[in-house]
Amino acid sequence: MFILEEKHLEAAKEIAQRNRHKKSCDHCYDRGWIGVSEQNLLVLCPKCVDIDKAMEEWKNYVSENEDLKEHFSELFEEKPIETEQDNLQLQKEREHLKSQPSNPPKFVPGQRRTGHQKKIG
Repeated sequence: MFILEEKHLEAAKEIAQRNRHKKSCDHCYDRGWIGVSEQNLLVLCPKCVDIDKAMEEWKNYVSENEDLKEHFSELFEEKPIETEQDNLQLQKEREHLKSQPSNPPKFVPGQRRTGHQKKIG
């Protein structure tokens, strides 16, 4: 299992501290991070740290260190961008599925239920 070295953890703490946007925070006690995970990775404070900026700075730090690149390779993978045409096709497929319920109701409102009534006759 991968465990982040202490020198990289210190750099991550500095990045978290630089990207804080509040002066005081009761959630992280003004550190910028809440705790450390099992892999020795920082858990950033969502209330006072700008996570997007911190992630960009962390990506730059990882790209400079060859030993970290293989463990954080998912940060650099490009996600495929969905086009409007793909979204429209997905909507049409979902609408088609919505129009045909799998178990239609047997009782139609307005009908009189004649279940356990005594028949006269």
